Amino acid sequence: MFVKNRSILQKIKLGYVVSFLLILFIASIIFVNLIVIDERISFYAVISRFLDTTLEMRRFEKNYFLYRKKEDFAETLAYIRIAEELIQNNREKFDGLLSSFYGDWPLGIFRKEKVSIPLSEKTSERSLKVLREYRHLLKKDFAEQDPSKKPEVQIRQRGREITEIAERLSEAERIKIQRMLSTTRKSLVISVAVFLIGTVLIARTISRVAIQPLRELESSMRKIASGKFEMLSLNFKDKEIVALNKAFNRMINEIFSQRDIIRSEKLTSLGTMLAGIAHEINNPLSNISTSAQILSEEIDSNEDREFREELIEQIIQETDRARDIVKSVLEFTRDRDFKKEEINLLDALRETLRFIRTDMPTYITIAIDIPEELVIYADKQKIQHVFLNLLRNAVDAIPDEGVEGKIIITARENRDKKEVEIRFSDTGKGIPEEIINKIFDPFFTTKDVGKGTGLGLYISHEIIKQHSGTIDLKSLRGAGTTFIIKLPLKGDEDGKQNQTSDC
Repeated sequence: MFVKNRSILQKIKLGYVVSFLLILFIASIIFVNLIVIDERISFYAVISRFLDTTLEMRRFEKNYFLYRKKEDFAETLAYIRIAEELIQNNREKFDGLLSSFYGDWPLGIFRKEKVSIPLSEKTSERSLKVLREYRHLLKKDFAEQDPSKKPEVQIRQRGREITEIAERLSEAERIKIQRMLSTTRKSLVISVAVFLIGTVLIARTISRVAIQPLRELESSMRKIASGKFEMLSLNFKDKEIVALNKAFNRMINEIFSQRDIIRSEKLTSLGTMLAGIAHEINNPLSNISTSAQILSEEIDSNEDREFREELIEQIIQETDRARDIVKSVLEFTRDRDFKKEEINLLDALRETLRFIRTDMPTYITIAIDIPEELVIYADKQKIQHVFLNLLRNAVDAIPDEGVEGKIIITARENRDKKEVEIRFSDTGKGIPEEIINKIFDPFFTTKDVGKGTGLGLYISHEIIKQHSGTIDLKSLRGAGTTFIIKLPLKGDEDGKQNQTSDC
């Protein structure tokens, strides 16, 4: 519960704190062990010196018994003093070292003789006691004139005992250092294992609380991008994810609202062209009706067979014409997924012109300069929507002042740039320079209230961008406006998209 109620940021911070504390704990253990090992090694040097001192003491002792020289006697006493100083300066360490080895390591382990230290007696006390007895016996031997009374056997026993103590101390310290090193290695391995397990657990936690919801969010966004508008419902309790979920749902609501506005604008466009469609359909229906009436009057006549066949041909042609008009309207108005295909530019433009032909003022003429074979790779319905918006804007831009207006539509394929350039030019009043940068903004319009939604050019811009193309304009006040559309050729959409992204 303590972790669940935290935000992702807090959980990540907690993970970093735990990792830091874990590393700090491991480093502390290793550091303390290294300090202790360093101290043990320093003490091992003292013990080694003590052992070397006892060995040197025994060596001069042997020389003394062999040659009875005063110099060997003096050297033996000197080494006894050094050994006593080492014991005096390290009493506690000497006592503590062997206290845990009494039962396991009896004195004399390195020799056949067994010399043990009473459990009630400390190592330092026993060692000093042996050294004092050793010195006393040695001095007594040096002062005694009668060789038969010399305590040589006792001296050798005391020397052997102090040497065994030194050897036992050395061995005990060596084993202790080895055990500490082994413990340190195990601690290090266990610490690293715990750290790795902790890191994996922290990584899994971060993945669960951060990466997993972001992946689900990405999947939901892909669905929305493909046109499947669904409200997000991420089943996570983290504060950031909940806030992100709410933010995206607000955005989706805005998209829904915008889509409704765009549909409303499309219906407005459709209403504008309904009169022209009615007229276009009325003409072939009138011709069909007239031809059918004439044909019914001549049905009993055996003459003018060619005339009747001509009437039937006209009925068929006009029926096909009406069917094509209805088909074009249905294609334009039907909601469908975005789908690019190869379409003939001239045919698509002629169909668009058919939608607004009867709404076109008589003082405006349209000139088309497009190669018959020019093909573009686009969604037919959406690209016709762009053409319709540009034509309506061009018509509205030409003032009704008794002066003949003109709309010029040209298109050329540029193989070098791998694109098709389409231009819509008019001889209208032009666009003021100070508002050119606002033309493609949503809801921006220069038309009177009730004559425009301000979405036509915005939607056209979005459609061309959806095609990985560009739309721009050139305009001079009083000299007309030219809209320039550039669409990539088939196979070059990704390259154009990357160039657009880089810009």
